[in-house]
Amino acid sequence: ELTFRSNTESLLTCFDKDKLEKILFNLLSNAFKYTPQKGKVAIEMFYADGKNNGTIHPSIIIKVSDTGIGIPVDLHDKIFERYFQHDLPGNMHNYGTGIGLAITKEFVKLHNGTIAVESEPEKGSCFTITLPVKTDEEALVVTEMGETSLVTEEETSLRTDRDENGNGAPDHHPKRNTVLLVEDNEDFRFYLKDNLKHRYHVIEAMNGREGWEKVRNLHPDLVVSDIMMPLMNGLELSKKIKTDPHTSHIPVLLLTAMTAVETELEGFQAGANDYITKPFTFEILASRIRNLLNLREQLRKKFQKLVEINPSEITVTPVDEEFMKRALEAVEKNINNPGFSVEDLSRELFMSRVALYKKLLSLTGKTPIEFIRVMRLKRAAQLLKKSQMTIAEVAYEVGFNNPKIFTRYFKEEFQVTPSQYQSKNV
Repeated sequence: ELTFRSNTESLLTCFDKDKLEKILFNLLSNAFKYTPQKGKVAIEMFYADGKNNGTIHPSIIIKVSDTGIGIPVDLHDKIFERYFQHDLPGNMHNYGTGIGLAITKEFVKLHNGTIAVESEPEKGSCFTITLPVKTDEEALVVTEMGETSLVTEEETSLRTDRDENGNGAPDHHPKRNTVLLVEDNEDFRFYLKDNLKHRYHVIEAMNGREGWEKVRNLHPDLVVSDIMMPLMNGLELSKKIKTDPHTSHIPVLLLTAMTAVETELEGFQAGANDYITKPFTFEILASRIRNLLNLREQLRKKFQKLVEINPSEITVTPVDEEFMKRALEAVEKNINNPGFSVEDLSRELFMSRVALYKKLLSLTGKTPIEFIRVMRLKRAAQLLKKSQMTIAEVAYEVGFNNPKIFTRYFKEEFQVTPSQYQSKNV
């Protein structure tokens, strides 16, 4: 039985509609989940002018109570911790993630409010939320629908990183890596994004199918995906990412609540770079993400330092090895052709210019035009060291029409002119 009562018909105040809805949804969801049949759930909401509740500010007080199984007193503080789950009676199963109440508390804090619990085993629970009444005109933001909402600094950051469809949109921050979160549990996805958004640009997907579309269109620097999802699970998503030449370089980190060794093995067989079993602390996830991104950065630097390119030394996966071999062969074959362009390289690799750009930049740190130029210059260095050709002859041999331009690019790459390089190595 659900009942509701209030001591006021209406009240104008500032609040965030979406977050208050999530607060109530989480509390009611728990109340119904942990209250047996023929039990009662009640919502009480009343206005306190400040004198009645011992504060100097008017407040709205919301109570959600039930006649359910209750919570031991020693666990009252712990239930608001992320991932906390306690043992239940044998006839009840906890299918939650253990973060609903933690997020509820965060949303209450965003409203400058408080949340408390009164409960005993077998005597039900009562959660009390106290929110300040805010009516300052400066704090009111009228939306297109004529509703009012609370705008906080945190909310501003959440809104500015979304596009017109409500999806994550690039913030074009040059130093931030982009992380794609693929998770069907909205609370858990919010928790991850809320913690990661300060270090990375974060985009989201609700399932594997949507995640795959965003991988193909947005080419994130790393994918964090749950395994158990509708439409396409995390294993299928990882396999698609790792077997597609356009995306195989993107690191994948899988999350799962299953601890079986077979499941972990499946994840690695699907091409995942790393694997974390729930529950885990955010610091563990953050360190794994940082390690994967650092590893990829090391591979980029390794390529940039090579004087003689060896594809096997810069590979990330077998698919990437094949891609790099084909790219090197294509440039090598056309090394003395000054007209060989990015478009030509794209056609030889059966990729669009955009896909080629993102793939090469991710694997090597070079754009396609820089990649072609570096290959020409590295071959020029070999010829200057081992042949008796003049500098002009070397320039033409590696596809430069103008020896002066060749000299300028050569000096940028090797910090010496071609003649200095030649005399030093003869």
